[in-house]
Amino acid sequence: MKHKRFFKVLAAAVILALLMLAIPLTPAMGAVGSITITTPTAKTGPPGTAVTLTCTGFTALQTYTVTFGTTSVTTGNTGSTGNFTATFAVPSHPRGAHNVTVTTTSDTSNTEVFTITPDVTATPSPANVGDTITVSGSGFAASVSVTIKFDGVSKGTATTNSYGVFTGFTFTVPASVEGSHTIRAEEALNPTTYYDTVSLEIDPDIAINPTSGAVGVTVTVTGDGFDASSTITISFDGVSQTTTTSDTYGTLTSKTFTVPAASRGSHTVRAQDTGGNYATATFTVSASITIDPTSGPSGITLTVTGSGFGASQTITIKYNNVAVTTNPSTVTTNSAGYFTATFTVPVGEAGTYVVAATDTSANTALANFESTTSATISQTTTSTAPGNVGMSLTITGVGFTPNATITVTYATDPVTLTTVTADPSGNFTATFTIPPSVGGEHTITVTDGTITRTFDFFMEENAPPAPELVSPAEGEKADSEAVFDWSTVQDASPASNPVTYDLQVATSDSFSVVSLIINETGLEESTYTILPEDKLESTGEDEPYHWKVRAVDAASNESEWSEVGTFTVGWSFEFTGWVVWVTMVVVAALFFFFGLWIGRRGGGGEFY
Repeated sequence: MKHKRFFKVLAAAVILALLMLAIPLTPAMGAVGSITITTPTAKTGPPGTAVTLTCTGFTALQTYTVTFGTTSVTTGNTGSTGNFTATFAVPSHPRGAHNVTVTTTSDTSNTEVFTITPDVTATPSPANVGDTITVSGSGFAASVSVTIKFDGVSKGTATTNSYGVFTGFTFTVPASVEGSHTIRAEEALNPTTYYDTVSLEIDPDIAINPTSGAVGVTVTVTGDGFDASSTITISFDGVSQTTTTSDTYGTLTSKTFTVPAASRGSHTVRAQDTGGNYATATFTVSASITIDPTSGPSGITLTVTGSGFGASQTITIKYNNVAVTTNPSTVTTNSAGYFTATFTVPVGEAGTYVVAATDTSANTALANFESTTSATISQTTTSTAPGNVGMSLTITGVGFTPNATITVTYATDPVTLTTVTADPSGNFTATFTIPPSVGGEHTITVTDGTITRTFDFFMEENAPPAPELVSPAEGEKADSEAVFDWSTVQDASPASNPVTYDLQVATSDSFSVVSLIINETGLEESTYTILPEDKLESTGEDEPYHWKVRAVDAASNESEWSEVGTFTVGWSFEFTGWVVWVTMVVVAALFFFFGLWIGRRGGGGEFY
């Protein structure tokens, strides 16, 4: 009996010990907490929606976890009372109902249901026509096609991932009026049920071309995003320049205006419709000048007009990089950067020269002036239409050095033909006559020492006709101081420059150097008498003298030699001079002695 009682007590002790060991291993049965979605009250929204849970009846000082579907979204502590508030953002999940629960080590909660709805976003906003818009979406069904529309017009489709999300879809904003426009993303299979929209604000925008330039340049304005069919005023620095009308899409097409007088720098071009919507662009005015005239001779007055320079600044004007004296002597821009001045074009060779205007801020504008310093000749000659000795020519010069001495020279070895003096404007007229010179090309030069012009002159190269021999006639016997005569040759040159003649007499028809006994050149008459010191020796018919003649004009053009003539020279007694006196004395003496002889014979006397 005692043993039986002992075993009962032992069994009770074992059971009690096991119970004591089991207590720590068995969780205590905690309370069921209560949760309520208080924000948003509709318990719906897209991923990213901020959700607030009001939690009560939890065990105090427990760590809690909020689970959205199967995703833990936040953790915290139940606090000393077991009542707390939890917040989280809805994670990316496909559209539809999702359970929200809260658990602690000891507690669980009731389940709240949050329904995810589609959401779409677009950037940038506001935007301009032509901008690229990026569209993203979430809260759609997983792996479905989503159509994106702009104002009801499809721009393409995107495909969601397993979380119902798509990103990076882009399209270009089409021509649209100013204001709010709708971008809609809808599931392709359930477009009326599952979709979301977002507003895109379109602002007016303009573009100008060019964006910089000088005063007076034409600027073209284009734009979009204005009110439909609205009058648009285009202004420059607040001053209206022109108006136009937008089309039904609010588009402004290619309207131009001329940049008014303005100082250098940035200026505002503004386009505004009647509804007050406007857009602006910046036009940068650069310095520029115009010159009048753009070409001409030295010494003329040149007018320089400038714009786009600094306001109320001093202007320096240079010609060919050398400062010039201007009228007025000090050139200053007005408040709009405008000026006008004149100066006299300096003397210089013909060519292109740079006119530069610079203000005190070192803004510079350039223009090209074409110097047309020139000289013209009254008559040009060519190889086919040559001139001749004695031709009268006139050179007229424009833009030479004022009051300078102008010298006109001729030929390779210059011969001064004339000198004249330029007038105070550098103009002159010089008339001269072409001197005797060889046929062919020559150069006429006119210069004032600084400016030089040249002209080609072609002297005629037409030889005159050959003379015809007159006397001595063929085979004629001539005196030792023979007189040669030939026909007169008429040349094309003026009468003031007649031809000359070359005469040759030789003992042989080869007219070799050895046989040549007379060689006269430059004879001005068509006759020649042999000088006493050159008189010819007597010769017989078997060895006659040979002679020929040619004509040479003032341009040194030589005719052909005439035909060769022959003549002889016989012995001759010239009863002149001392011969006459000697003869007379001899004859008188003969008559004297003859008389004495006759007297003796007739009178019988003797001759003593």
